[in-house]
Amino acid sequence: MIDIDSCPVCSSVDSRPEVSRRGFLYVRCPHCQAVYVSPMPSAEEITRIYQDLSYFAGNTEIGYGDYAAMHKVLAPHFRRRLRILAKWLPQRGRLLDIGCADGFFLELARADGWEVAGVEISEPMAKETARRLNVPVVTSLEDLPEGIYDAVTLWEVVEHFREPVAELRRLAQRLRPGGALMLSTPNAGHWQAMNAPETWNLFCPPAHLVLFTDVSLKIGLEKAGYSGIRIWKVSPLPPLPKWLEKSTAPLARRLADGSARPWKLARALWLIVRLLGWAWQRLTRPQEDIFATLEAMAWRPG
Repeated sequence: MIDIDSCPVCSSVDSRPEVSRRGFLYVRCPHCQAVYVSPMPSAEEITRIYQDLSYFAGNTEIGYGDYAAMHKVLAPHFRRRLRILAKWLPQRGRLLDIGCADGFFLELARADGWEVAGVEISEPMAKETARRLNVPVVTSLEDLPEGIYDAVTLWEVVEHFREPVAELRRLAQRLRPGGALMLSTPNAGHWQAMNAPETWNLFCPPAHLVLFTDVSLKIGLEKAGYSGIRIWKVSPLPPLPKWLEKSTAPLARRLADGSARPWKLARALWLIVRLLGWAWQRLTRPQEDIFATLEAMAWRPG
């Protein structure tokens, strides 16, 4: 463990305890509202987590029950994000995906016209993904040249960084001048993270180390040297009446891990549940943030 005396996003020395999980303490910065593990695990401890392939298939505490089974969950998000990228970069070009796992996003991006490469810290996963897709997949950003990528993407990855501002700055160096970074990350301003942190499953140390609000994400991107920053919220997960939350919890779990059957009917039922929850929230708790995920685009200055 490494003690951290200041917020890894805004450098404030103030913090307040948020929640303890699996022997780790999360604290919240009262200035930028970022939430981070304190004390922070070492880089070696963190790297070790991802070398076991069970992180991608079997480790439901901090990883995935079956990442491949989640492709159907991820596909609509990945395709929507590719459409956003295409709006700003219609000529496509070179795309680097950070934390590419088994390369599912790389496959979709290549089919959309991008020349793709990936970074995956897990050595066995990186080797298998490179072999299967026949594209460059490395375990370290240092193995890739600077200034050549038109787009860098990282989906639910920035929260895994011990020093997110420094890592975002290193990613900017891989972009060509005028290139775009696009990311997604859990929203630490979500009502559950703020009001019932003991129930929020995205507090999962030592995988998730720094979690962002829209304010802290903007601060982090600005400090890393990006311009033209746009941040928006997606994936509404409103609070539900207790009886509805309890009765639909099994459906939510099966949708999250991709095991729901039949898939289309399950998604339709969950959409109805969300709409009911949203209406209830607007009536009873209108001040709360119901969006579970932040997405952002930012540019390396040209």
